[in-house]
Amino acid sequence: MKFLAILFALILPAAALADAPATQPSAPPISGKLGQPIELFNGKDLTGWVWIAKPPKGKASTRPSTIDDVWSVSNGLLHDRGKPTGYIRTTVDYDNYVLFVEQLHVNKGNGGVLFAMTGPDKVWPHCIEAQSLNGEEGDFRNVAEFKMTMDPLRLEPKRLRRIGPDPEKPVGQWETFVITVDHGNLTLTINGSLQNIATHTQSLNGRIGLQAEGGTIEYRKVELTPILAGK
Repeated sequence: MKFLAILFALILPAAALADAPATQPSAPPISGKLGQPIELFNGKDLTGWVWIAKPPKGKASTRPSTIDDVWSVSNGLLHDRGKPTGYIRTTVDYDNYVLFVEQLHVNKGNGGVLFAMTGPDKVWPHCIEAQSLNGEEGDFRNVAEFKMTMDPLRLEPKRLRRIGPDPEKPVGQWETFVITVDHGNLTLTINGSLQNIATHTQSLNGRIGLQAEGGTIEYRKVELTPILAGK
């Protein structure tokens, strides 16, 4: 029900937003119908995910980390130890969708949701990151410098700062990230609050990933709903 409520908020008619302040941007309505949700994390194991590790430093004989060193599933939750550094990604490309992620910071630290990922696997890949570092949740890191229209007042090198106000919940509480990729429109809503928006994007077709970068994070839902053509 929480997911449906957030989706409903994203597709409110423009008339319902008439009382919003003129300076406060609003998410564009979704362009088409929503398809059948796809559970990227099945709640049981890591089927459908591939681990990409940052190459170890030091001696050549150092054993590369495996997915089991960093990621595990227990009681329906996906657990990210945060290190060694790297990411898991889907084996399938996606385009035009609503991505719903429920996550919880076990402790303060860095992490992120990666999307529009293409090209060779490396740390870090050709993608965009929805930042989940404490204190920066809601920022977009434009790792690959995708072409898109962004608010120049919030734009920094390879980063689009969040709109605000601060949407973050305290460590230990569940949070929701909703990333919408919709035919040139890109939005990020955190805990029901619109935090970022870009328009006229180049193609964002690509794989989805979850980052391991120091913070211990748990996930209980990673769900993607396709946006179908037409109303």
